[in-house]
Amino acid sequence: MKCAYGLPVILLLHSCVSGPSNSESPREKKDSTVTAILPLGSIESGQIRLLSAELSAFYGMKIRILPPSKMPESCRLKNTQRFSAPLMLKWLIDRKPAGCNRILGVSTRDIFTQKGPHPHWGIFGLGYKPGEACIVSDHRLKQFGNKRDTFLTLVTLHEVGHNLGLPHCKKHPSCLMNDAKGTARTLFSEKKWLCSNCRLLLTKP
Repeated sequence: MKCAYGLPVILLLHSCVSGPSNSESPREKKDSTVTAILPLGSIESGQIRLLSAELSAFYGMKIRILPPSKMPESCRLKNTQRFSAPLMLKWLIDRKPAGCNRILGVSTRDIFTQKGPHPHWGIFGLGYKPGEACIVSDHRLKQFGNKRDTFLTLVTLHEVGHNLGLPHCKKHPSCLMNDAKGTARTLFSEKKWLCSNCRLLLTKP
């Protein structure tokens, strides 16, 4: 199964519901898995360092940053500068290094997936659930100005959460694993936090 963050259509701002401290790690024990991060195109090195630190702190996993790569032409929609996220996941799987449990592609390019009758629905990220690959892009997050990197972090932790087997959450409006449902509004209410139900799912053997 693939789960995606969607294109903002109408931004509905609403107040956050308080949850536990943002610094609280969802893992009771250190995760020994390794996530490879593959920078794609002109993504900033500072963003890669940020996501590496956030993934390590939040999930306790080890991080391996790979040499940058160009976006694959095989995944580009003809006559556009848009890239198919489902095809990118397959492409990323083939580039997952030995010794790594999953691979995260990070891009600045416009990525899309099928959503209902829309074959090219713009998204922030996509990941297998569970699985070994996910991709995120800040292309549609740049419109949020200084919140861009904060939102990119939330999207990244969300998609890696899917890789770890977490489904979309309906238990708490501030849980990181809430379903975006095709808009960006959940980014304004989510915290860098997992509800007790998602924490329990994550720590199950």
